[in-house]
Amino acid sequence: MEYNYYDRCPMVGNHPYHKNFLMASGSVGHGAQFAPAVGRALMELLTEGDYTNIDLSRLTFDRVLDDEPIAERLVM
Repeated sequence: MEYNYYDRCPMVGNHPYHKNFLMASGSVGHGAQFAPAVGRALMELLTEGDYTNIDLSRLTFDRVLDDEPIAERLVM
């Protein structure tokens, strides 16, 4: 199963270098569960310029560049 090897959490949002490139990847086997929320959040980001209802700012690729992985205590 494919997943994000950095911290096993999804990558969602703008690419750090290419602002016209949005990402929504690394959801492991939960992609079907995450899809409605991620789709809504990306729609807000595209139309409003920011998250308004669903804030997925923790999931940006910037956390890799800043070396700040998300630690999920209940996920192995």
